[in-house]
Amino acid sequence: MSERFAMCFRHDVDMTNLVRVGYWRSALEPDLPHPSSYVDLAWNEEECNVVVDYLRGGLPVLHMLGFSPCRMCDLAQNGSAELTDGAYLWPEGLAHYVERHRVRLPGEFERHVLQRWETLEAAAVASRQVAPSDWLRMTQ
Repeated sequence: MSERFAMCFRHDVDMTNLVRVGYWRSALEPDLPHPSSYVDLAWNEEECNVVVDYLRGGLPVLHMLGFSPCRMCDLAQNGSAELTDGAYLWPEGLAHYVERHRVRLPGEFERHVLQRWETLEAAAVASRQVAPSDWLRMTQ
């Protein structure tokens, strides 16, 4: 591994146990699916937005030397990194597919995201030692 590559890789994340999600067909991986097969225009907007926010909040673990294009529109620079939450690994541009094209991800992943989101939200609320109305008054 070159020193340049090693500097871009997070050594504190065990990449061997991560489940890949949101990787699409390319010249290098022709057996992967095309994202257009998973479009769901009727997807609940609030749930979709939670998934988008979650994807954007992932921890970068690997940065590539070039950008990946969107396979559904003319966006040429749709991310150049891989992100993780410690359980899953996804390309940085996956949030674009979900937000812009309403591409649904595997149900297991979506359930994971919604469960973790609820846990994070509850922890954020519990960490506040004052009522939200008191907090608002203190910040004005």
